[in-house]
Amino acid sequence: MDRAADAGAPGEVVDAVQLAMSEAFTNALRHAPGTKTITIRAVGARREVTFEVGDAAAAVLPRRRAGREGLPGGHGLHILDAVTSAWGWRPAPDGGKVVWFTLRW
Repeated sequence: MDRAADAGAPGEVVDAVQLAMSEAFTNALRHAPGTKTITIRAVGARREVTFEVGDAAAAVLPRRRAGREGLPGGHGLHILDAVTSAWGWRPAPDGGKVVWFTLRW
């Protein structure tokens, strides 16, 4: 959140960063065994900030779960859809994967 604020993001974007980071990191903890690392990259000059959550589980790919309305869990990627400008994933050089999200203002 500090990185977003330092990049000049308004308060509602900083709040969205907090929610999106919580969801992305929680997904890594729940669904991807192994060591977790958080890499944060802030790009303030273009009025955007990108965050990355890396994990060691290349075989466990992010996927949206349908039919979870009213049920606990399974909403993390839908939340990323709702509060970020873009998100996705890519293989990590170490064999894991990186889930990233960007917020623009």
